[in-house]
Amino acid sequence: MKSLSINAIAKKFFAGSFIAATLFLSANANAAIAKPVTISINADNKVEVKYTGVDQYNQLSFNVKYNNPTGTAFYLTVLDENGEALYKGVYADKQFDKTFKLPKSEVSKLTFLIEGGKEAFKQKFDVNIKTQVVEDVVVSKS
Repeated sequence: MKSLSINAIAKKFFAGSFIAATLFLSANANAAIAKPVTISINADNKVEVKYTGVDQYNQLSFNVKYNNPTGTAFYLTVLDENGEALYKGVYADKQFDKTFKLPKSEVSKLTFLIEGGKEAFKQKFDVNIKTQVVEDVVVSKS
């Protein structure tokens, strides 16, 4: 049987651990700086809510656009999973475009609610947030 010295075993173990740690950390670094995936929800081509990804500060980013050609006042409310308002605002922009950023760890469901003042206009967008962590570890004998 072939005998290995403790130094040889330690060197192989250290090299394998170093490679595994480097792969793990580089995968996390690439995930944080990757370009965000855009998912779009349209309703009557008036309102658009887009999930634009997670930024470098680990915040979820959503972009809300509203085509309001008449310029009438409307209400924008962002609700959490308990129905509590995280944000409320009144706007009268003809071309509304606003980005919302929320800490990733603090929300699991959001509702974007846009209601027209004088019109009976109401659009509701529900966003379910599910975070998964995948660890892929490969140990091989060389």
